[in-house]
Amino acid sequence: MICFSSYSQKYFEGEVHFKIDYTSLRKDIPKELFEREFGDTLIGYVKERKYIMTMNNKGVFGKTRQIIIMDENVIYFEAEKLDTIYKSQLDKESSKLIDFHKNERDNMTILGDDCPSVTLSYEVTDPNSMFTSKEGKYYYNPKYKLNRQAYSNHKSGFWNLFVNESGSISVRNEVVHKPLYKSVMEAFQIIEKKIPEDIFEIDFENKFLKEVK
Repeated sequence: MICFSSYSQKYFEGEVHFKIDYTSLRKDIPKELFEREFGDTLIGYVKERKYIMTMNNKGVFGKTRQIIIMDENVIYFEAEKLDTIYKSQLDKESSKLIDFHKNERDNMTILGDDCPSVTLSYEVTDPNSMFTSKEGKYYYNPKYKLNRQAYSNHKSGFWNLFVNESGSISVRNEVVHKPLYKSVMEAFQIIEKKIPEDIFEIDFENKFLKEVK
């Protein structure tokens, strides 16, 4: 479903609602565990120079959200059941890029639109990570434009490469998170609307803040 309002501007602003499906890569871990711990829906709240991703996790952390603010070059991670907010730098990525390219003949119809795709894969080098690599195919809809310049330092997850190539929001992400699971996240509703500033407020008064190097 695509919803429009009288609000419009050069770059996309609004909500993107995703459904997430998991396939376990390990016989000893059911996909239901990933659904519970990582969530099976995601809502993205997008403004030109910042966005939020909220997950409906039902596990040990409860609901989570990531607040990405390009002009401050930061990512904040907070969880319903954690007393600490984690802050990291947006322009740092320790992983090693394996592959990035536009797929010439791999489009998909999503919400009635023909959507091109790119491949983005990288080796995770952080020894504390539960993953060894991430191999992804990301579909995008060019009519929902993003500001390439705003994302130029968004090196976390190599997302600057995706936005520089697509210039738009992703609408389907197929990612193999080795060695644990594959996830398919696809948009089922896109709502173009003005996002209020107060949605980006962070509860620094009642939670600790920890910087992640």
